Amino acid sequence: MPITVSEPGLVLAALTDPRCTVPAVAVDPPPGGLAWLRAGVPRFATGARHHALRALAVAELARLSVPALERAAERAVAGPPDGDPAADPGDVPVVVLAGALGLPGVEPADVRTVARHYQPHTAQNPEADAAVGRLVAAAGGRTDDRTAVLIGLLVQACDATARLVAAAATVPGDPGTAVGHALATAPPVRLTRRHARDAVRLGGHALAAGAVAELDLAAAGLPFGAGEHACPGREHAVALATGVVTALRPLGPPRPPRLPRSGAVR
Repeated sequence: MPITVSEPGLVLAALTDPRCTVPAVAVDPPPGGLAWLRAGVPRFATGARHHALRALAVAELARLSVPALERAAERAVAGPPDGDPAADPGDVPVVVLAGALGLPGVEPADVRTVARHYQPHTAQNPEADAAVGRLVAAAGGRTDDRTAVLIGLLVQACDATARLVAAAATVPGDPGTAVGHALATAPPVRLTRRHARDAVRLGGHALAAGAVAELDLAAAGLPFGAGEHACPGREHAVALATGVVTALRPLGPPRPPRLPRSGAVR
């Protein structure tokens, strides 16, 4: 059973200690399924492999306009002027981010399915494998690192941003301030896991090699993590959430966005 670490200094220490590593995933799995995706994203990579994959993710995010993401999210919720139905607020972060990344054919339902099974401690799932296959097809059909990284960005934005929107939508006042308040008081990602590569002590917790710690990011005030695996899309997530909340304001009491069924573990 994992131990939970919630003392802020210890959480930060674990996130930045090279002896505390991200969960291990399969090496060179068959292309196109969930195991392939896990092996191709920076979230579950270490060392030189992590640096290379993270550089891909950072480059993809760097070519996006953060203000444009916010405006697009607001427009998507408000709906077009011709009266067509507006997008579900819970889908908007994925839809807008996918469009900005050049993947307009992505189905949010597929991203949600993958997100429910993304973490390595969850079992392999045929539905998630099939959903990854459809996302690969929407990305052009190539099972290369760039495709995995693009899908990974959508998956990591899916649950977390929907939860951030749901929390911020209940906070009155300026949408940007509401999003900041939600991040501080009800962060969408509560826990992240680290595995002890070697024996290590975190305060009163002695972790044997191979033991698992769940780090309480909320208690530590680190909603986007810290260290080498800190989320590279903080500005993008905040912009997407702010755009959605801005559009919900004039619509009266907001219809809560559909919350993901997966746990808030990053």
